[in-house]
Amino acid sequence: MTMRSLVFALTLVLAGVLVLLSGCAVYPAVGTSEGETPPRIVVRNDVRTWDNPGAFGPVPDRLKEAGAKVCGTLDTDKTRHEARGYHSRALNLEGQPFAGGGYYCVPANRS
Repeated sequence: MTMRSLVFALTLVLAGVLVLLSGCAVYPAVGTSEGETPPRIVVRNDVRTWDNPGAFGPVPDRLKEAGAKVCGTLDTDKTRHEARGYHSRALNLEGQPFAGGGYYCVPANRS
């Protein structure tokens, strides 16, 4: 095998690994405190998602149980969700504040 074909083969292997890794979901980190501009639910590629997860702050201890209940409504047989963030003025799809604030829910055991 020539050096050129070896480099080509290694490049293909690396490209394959990168394609496989890109399929892994990575969820944005929440901020250390609530952002001034509240996050809002938007539709991207026919999926409802938050426009700015970094605007969420940590879930306050007093709201962890409520966050677990809210995020639990997204659970399936295979995936459990947890509240990773909270914003007291989070907005729904229509741009109205959620009563009691909004939670940033992500599948558990993922980054």
